[in-house]
Amino acid sequence: MKLFILPLLCFIMLLSADQHEPGNPGYDFADSIIARNSRAPDAAEMNLSALSVAGYYHESMVYEDSIMTPKAPVRITLHNKHVLDARELILREAAKHRIILINEAHYRPQHRLFTKSLLSALYQQGYNVFLAEGILPNNQLDKRAYPVKGEGPFLSEPTYASLIRYAAKKGYKVRAYEYLVRSTWDDSVMLDKNGSMKYINYQPRDSALIIKNEKGEVIQSAFTSLREQQQAKNILAIIRANPKSRFIIHAGYAHIHESGPMMGSQLRQLLNYEDILTIDQTELNEKQIVIDTLTNDTIRRAEAFVLVDNTTKKTWNYYGNYYPVDYSIFNAGFKDSLGRPGFLFKDVEKRVVTWLEPALLKDCGCVFTAYNPVELKTEHENAIATDVVYVEKEHVRPLLLYKGMHTIVKKNARGEYTQFSLEVK
Repeated sequence: MKLFILPLLCFIMLLSADQHEPGNPGYDFADSIIARNSRAPDAAEMNLSALSVAGYYHESMVYEDSIMTPKAPVRITLHNKHVLDARELILREAAKHRIILINEAHYRPQHRLFTKSLLSALYQQGYNVFLAEGILPNNQLDKRAYPVKGEGPFLSEPTYASLIRYAAKKGYKVRAYEYLVRSTWDDSVMLDKNGSMKYINYQPRDSALIIKNEKGEVIQSAFTSLREQQQAKNILAIIRANPKSRFIIHAGYAHIHESGPMMGSQLRQLLNYEDILTIDQTELNEKQIVIDTLTNDTIRRAEAFVLVDNTTKKTWNYYGNYYPVDYSIFNAGFKDSLGRPGFLFKDVEKRVVTWLEPALLKDCGCVFTAYNPVELKTEHENAIATDVVYVEKEHVRPLLLYKGMHTIVKKNARGEYTQFSLEVK
C-alpha cells in the first residue's frame, strides 16, 4: 500500500462551499440511470451505453450478457506458434500502409485505451490525421483540443474523451466522418402473414433496419449500405484534402471489414483497392474464452497479442479462411485493482491513485466526477470528465487522475452537489 499512500502527501485539496456546479448529468447513480431508461423498449441497450459512460463498467457488462448470447469458446492449439505483442505487429505493418482501420466495441473503454497507446509511435511514422466514428459532424474540435457532450454519442465516456484529447495533444488533426441520417416520415406499410403487423419505415434507411413487435422483441432485420457508403465518401474527402498525410480511423465493430457492404470495403473501392491495414479487437475481447486444445487450459493474456505460425509466418485469424480484416488481436486480460477497472491502470498517460479525504465520505454513497477546471468552467453541463467513480463508506474507491489541477464534483444520495479543487503532483 505504500506505493499508493506516499504520493498522496503531494495533493492539495481546497473545499469550495459556495460553488455547486453539477457538471455533466450523464454521471449519476446507477439506479437513477436505470430508472430513467426503464420504460423504453430498448432499455437494455440504453443502459448498456449509459452505465459505461458513467463508469459502471461491470454493471454495463451485466446488461451486455442480458441482451447478447455468450459466444462459444475458441479452441486453438499453441503447437508451433509463438505469441507476438499486438502493438509490435501493428507498428511494423503500419509502416507499409497509409491508412489504418481499427475498431472498438462501443461499451468497452479498454479498446479506446489500446488505440490511444498506438498514437504516439504512429505519429512518429507520419500518421497525423485521426478520425473517429464517435465524433459527429459540425463539431468544434478545430477550435478547441477537447470534445464536449453533444459532439458524439459515446464521447461522454471519459476514456473516449481522453483518446480525443491525447490525439490533439500529440499533433493529430482530429476529424469526424460519421453520416447523419436525416429521417423523414414514410407511412407506407407492410402486413405480416396474418395481415396484422404494420411496419413503419424511415427514409433514408440506416445500415441496420430493425423491426420490433409490441414487446420490444426483434422480429425482422434488414441490412442496407447507405451509412457505409456515406461514411466511406466522407473519409475519402478527408484523405483528398490531406494528400500527404497518413490516417488512423477508429471505428465500431464490423464497419472496418474489407469485404461485403461495410465501410472498409466501400473505402477500398473508392481508393481503387488500395491496401488498408485493418485491425479487429472486438471479437477476441476479455470475455471470450480461449482454450488450448492440447492442454485444455484457458489461455491467459496479460497484454494484447496475436499468434504467429512458426512455419507459415501467418497470424491466426479469428475468421479462419475468410479474411474481412488483416488481423484479429487477442485483447489483454485485466484484473481490477482497488475497486477500479484494471485497464485504467494501463493508460499511456500515467494516472495517479487519488484517495478522497474521509470527511468527504460521511454522507456517501456518492458519485465523484473529476474535470479539467477550464473545461468545466467553460462548458458546464456539457463538460466531459477525466474520471468518475461511485464511492460508498464501506467500499471506498480512489479516483485515478492525471497530474495537474482538477475540479471534483460530488453528488450525494440527496442530490446535493459540492465542488472542490485538487492538485495532483
